[in-house]
Amino acid sequence: MPSRDLVRATRREFLSGVSALALTSFSLQGNPPDSVSPLVAGRQVDAFKEAQARCSAKFGYRARSRFVKIAKPQLTLHVLEAGHGKPVVLLSGGSTVIQFAAPLAGPLSSEFHTFAMDRPGCGLSDRLDYRGTSSREQAVTCIGSLLDSLKLQRVALVGNSMGGFWALAFALARPERVSKLVFLGEVAGSSPPQPPVAALPSTSPASPPSMEGLRARYAARLVAHLERVPPEVLEAVYAADILPGYAQSTATMMEQITHEGIPLTYALRPELKNLKPETLFIWGDQDKLGPATLGREMASMIPHARCEVVNQAGHLPWLDQPELCIRLTTDFLRQS
Repeated sequence: MPSRDLVRATRREFLSGVSALALTSFSLQGNPPDSVSPLVAGRQVDAFKEAQARCSAKFGYRARSRFVKIAKPQLTLHVLEAGHGKPVVLLSGGSTVIQFAAPLAGPLSSEFHTFAMDRPGCGLSDRLDYRGTSSREQAVTCIGSLLDSLKLQRVALVGNSMGGFWALAFALARPERVSKLVFLGEVAGSSPPQPPVAALPSTSPASPPSMEGLRARYAARLVAHLERVPPEVLEAVYAADILPGYAQSTATMMEQITHEGIPLTYALRPELKNLKPETLFIWGDQDKLGPATLGREMASMIPHARCEVVNQAGHLPWLDQPELCIRLTTDFLRQS
């Protein structure tokens, strides 16, 4: 198992890489906080929709796209809806929810009514300048507004990475609206705070997004077995990464997180004893953004929680070990 210091450095490197990628085509100066802008239609959007459809077909995920207006922040969210039964909302950490939804919500939708949300700035949702509103407040208001618009009183939340942080923040704030919580992979910002790392001098601008670069990022930081990741997933993620406005939204989100200082999820540890919903952590033993010991520690702080460590799996464990992650998630959601 890698040392915790190495894992923390890897997350810092990962976040630095995300920020550099975003800033390749965007300057943070001159944009008002909380500004919202619609996704601009065009060739890149059409290409993403085609890639999303191919990814859905790969996994037999028969979802319909919905564009849901929410009250706070006032914007339109893209949601993929499928199935019938008890409601389950999926929240991803990357540039599109499809890499999370298609492999998971496809099987889940045979028993549950699933709603997979593109967070603001991601996928086909409106673009958002995240600066000026705390990450926690943004998560709580956005999820609450979405549930109100969908007329869902109480749901299970399934999240990965930043989507996991959003789910946790909402469950702490509005426990009456959350039946169960499932976290797949490290919940964003789970490690203790670290001393600031000085930026290395750069002799050249960050490289623009490429499929080669995306594959390298997955292999280095996100999965244990790149060969198990279907090409349809990578194609959809790449198409989302180059959508208009994604880089801008991501850059402002990273600036807001940096401004807040304390790692997102770690800052919530004193409140975990008050978490009401039953909770399941599904954590890859090779998650380079945070070791499985963090999941075990947090599960021990929560009244009704457990942590399942998945062997030979990274930060996106459902791509490394799909059958096991689907079974663990489905069995947990079935339990009364």
